[in-house]
Amino acid sequence: MSRRLARVARSSARALERARGGDANAARALTTTTATTATTRAMATRDGDSATARLLREDERARIARDLRAMATRKLDGDASAHGRRVALVPLGTYNEDPCVVVTVSEDMMRRGRACALPSAAVEEWTLLESASVATTSAAKRAKEALFGKDDKTVVEMLGATHDVLDVRGRTVVTPVLAYMGEIGEKVRGRSDVAAISLSTLMSLDGVAPDAKNGGVRFIGTLAAAGLEGYEAAALHAALRVVAGPRLEYKEALYDQFVAGYKRRAPPAPPGAKPSTPEDDRATG
Repeated sequence: MSRRLARVARSSARALERARGGDANAARALTTTTATTATTRAMATRDGDSATARLLREDERARIARDLRAMATRKLDGDASAHGRRVALVPLGTYNEDPCVVVTVSEDMMRRGRACALPSAAVEEWTLLESASVATTSAAKRAKEALFGKDDKTVVEMLGATHDVLDVRGRTVVTPVLAYMGEIGEKVRGRSDVAAISLSTLMSLDGVAPDAKNGGVRFIGTLAAAGLEGYEAAALHAALRVVAGPRLEYKEALYDQFVAGYKRRAPPAPPGAKPSTPEDDRATG
């Protein structure tokens, strides 16, 4: 009897040890999207099991850059550009290996509270003498300073520009530029003037929605600040469509819901679930 109890005890100890090891591995594989996002999710990013985790890998960034170069981007000139041009940076990075967009957070008098924004900078006239790409790159680098300061040594990988948009007053042409900044967790953690919002949130039905009153689209913000709307949301929307590429898992959130007559699809039933019948529906009220 004592030998059998000893075997049971040893077996239980090994099982407990395996369970602890499994929990540790699971904890290492999970990362929180952002402490301040309204919808916080745990994602398996370390082992690459999440589709979102792959979005900003080196091969994907090369694909994004190629797609941006191949795009027939809409460039605005004429009367609007007479009031100046700006570059809005769409800063992509990873927060604890979770792909995200980095935004500034500040008081917005028009929205009567704190709000998220894309960092931006005016295009300097002297750079236009060089070329459009030099002017855009120069402004994008200065826009980065709004996030991390002038002395920051972050190496920025410029991926390319998307369609021009007009600012809130329709007087300034804004060129959105996608840039990759690598791991930004240490640069963002604990700050109230910037926030990292997970792509898994922004590219889902929980993170983006049509908004007929404010430029057609709006994004979720943080617990402390309202999300992007207006021309900045339009710029981010166009950028995320390029980031998503041909992946169908983002089609409903980034494309389908913006088509007239769209109806949200019901979530898929879990594996092995029994299809409901009219009798079941009546029984459950």
